[in-house]
Amino acid sequence: MLNKVKFDAKQEYEYMANFKVLQDSFLRHSIDKSVPVDRLIKCKFQDNLEFLQWIKKFWDSNSPQTEYNAPARRKGGPSSSVSAAAPPPKKPAAAAPAPVAAAPVLAKPVAAAAPAAGS
Repeated sequence: MLNKVKFDAKQEYEYMANFKVLQDSFLRHSIDKSVPVDRLIKCKFQDNLEFLQWIKKFWDSNSPQTEYNAPARRKGGPSSSVSAAAPPPKKPAAAAPAPVAAAPVLAKPVAAAAPAAGS
């Protein structure tokens, strides 16, 4: 089914086609949730947030406990703005060396005055 999704959708008709694919998937898997397409394609924050919260809750309660690899699921499909490979892990920042305490400066002992030569 993912091969029917337009991952780089920019126009309203492309959004509609993607939501139709989503709704068809819901029906195929007997998920009784209607997709509020007319509200979602308007890109209003609250409508999209509520729908995504429902999807997250559904996923958490029904998904297998394995890691999800989106590029692999797309089977090499287009990923215009999404990198197909995960970014390399960040290296931990090197710890700054501990400050070295300055050694105490000891006063040099004053030497006794030497007698002048030739006196």
